[in-house]
Amino acid sequence: MLTKVAENIYRKTVPLPNNPLRDINAYIITGEKNLLIDTGFNRPECEEALQSAFEELGIQETDLFITHLHSDHCGLIGKFARENSTIYAGETDGELINFETGNLYWRMLDDLFIKYGFPKATFGRNTDIHPGRKYCQDTRVNFTYVQEGDVLHYGGYSLQAVETPGHTPGHMCLYDAEKKLLFCGDHILGTITPNICIELSTENPLQDYLASLQKVEKLDVQTLLTAHGTPVENMYARIQELYRHHQERLAEVQRILGSEWKTAYTVARDMTWEIDCKNWEEFPAPQKWFATGEAISHLQYLYGSGKVSRMERNGVYHYQNSDTM
Repeated sequence: MLTKVAENIYRKTVPLPNNPLRDINAYIITGEKNLLIDTGFNRPECEEALQSAFEELGIQETDLFITHLHSDHCGLIGKFARENSTIYAGETDGELINFETGNLYWRMLDDLFIKYGFPKATFGRNTDIHPGRKYCQDTRVNFTYVQEGDVLHYGGYSLQAVETPGHTPGHMCLYDAEKKLLFCGDHILGTITPNICIELSTENPLQDYLASLQKVEKLDVQTLLTAHGTPVENMYARIQELYRHHQERLAEVQRILGSEWKTAYTVARDMTWEIDCKNWEEFPAPQKWFATGEAISHLQYLYGSGKVSRMERNGVYHYQNSDTM
């Protein structure tokens, strides 16, 4: 469905088949030049949905802005960028997008998760289960990198780039101060909490994320345009909910650790998850991956603040509450 959300701004709900997220909100700004913000997976269902929006709006060409490296946001760059298109992204995530078009990125990510206790796959590699690998942008992109404070002009809007690392190492938002409007990608979501996961080039993503929330909280925002789920009416109330969520998560992780040494995978198994499964064994393999990544981010935050200790045993990190040593 194509919905007008503000003057010259349209939201297209793009389906994400067989994915718990269900869909992504891609945004199209129309004017003398057009701008597409995020794309969907590199799969035909996403391409067809987005193409229908372009046809309905009578658009032939567009520039693109990619909020972050996840494939549901950048998988279709190659399908919608034309020869004259400018493709914007933050440098950190832009470089990672180009890195993940090859196998080395996924081998390194696989090894990283094994380091934190994710079991070695009995066939293939663990990242074979990752939807981001299956549906990623498959060719290198000639990005135009934007930095904090850079301004893009489209459809009568002056969109300032805001660096918001956390959900990914180089996540970016776009903010119009005069119109009090923020395209926030996956930085803030209404119906779910953004997955904060370990990634190449970062060791404490939750610390980065909480700092980015504090940064965005200082902006004057009346219209928040999120990449997934239903609209968020009050950004500031939602930020407070996200703070509380992570405080509760951190406390839960410490309770699970108790006085034992445990891996992030073991901690993830015992955490509370809103998923329609009776137990950890029934979790779909991709969800075990994301759950483990979230456990890692909370353990690393606690480790960085000195509340838990970490040791390496047989090439795998183990954690324990510091006050039990």
